[in-house]
Amino acid sequence: MFSVFFGAVEGEDSEVSFGEWRESRMASELFWVPVSTPSYWQVEMSDITIGNKFQNLCKRQCQVAVDTGTSLMAGPTEIVNEIITRLNVSSECENYDSLPDVGFVVGEHVLNLKPADYVDRGDDGCSVALMTMDVPPPKGPLFIFGDPFLRKYYTVYDRQNLKVGFALARHPGGPTTENQTSLIDLRESHRRVAVSQHGGTLRR
Repeated sequence: MFSVFFGAVEGEDSEVSFGEWRESRMASELFWVPVSTPSYWQVEMSDITIGNKFQNLCKRQCQVAVDTGTSLMAGPTEIVNEIITRLNVSSECENYDSLPDVGFVVGEHVLNLKPADYVDRGDDGCSVALMTMDVPPPKGPLFIFGDPFLRKYYTVYDRQNLKVGFALARHPGGPTTENQTSLIDLRESHRRVAVSQHGGTLRR
């Protein structure tokens, strides 16, 4: 077993821990997802969300490879192009402050990225930082989660039990377990909806 933490701010060191994971690096609870392809740290992804709304782009056929050696994020051409179309990011950055979260549904959780995580913003304007890459079945359609994702999420790799753990990474000045909104537990959301439908009081 080993765990990976990517520093996200100046002066913050990255870290690889062997034989353990560190709760001090996490701003949420850790959850586990089984590896779908034993030759790689690859898990199933059932859909993509924009503004926490399901987009029905994967139809439960997507795969995600968590890659600590890749500096980018990539995905199938057809899906990436559709995400870019639906986000409609202004090349002049005019709508940057109103852009929604983009989430990846893994297991029973939505792993959200903020605009700062998925948009390249520079002197020459704004663009979505998702490259196109086509991997055919059975290993694809495949997304690659590289550095931008790994700065946002702390990951744990369990070789013996073939599973990957995810938690929101804790950075200085960033969200804590109590106030984070990026990592959404769908089971908790379903419970809240059920309570609301029955006229009860929502509880955290």
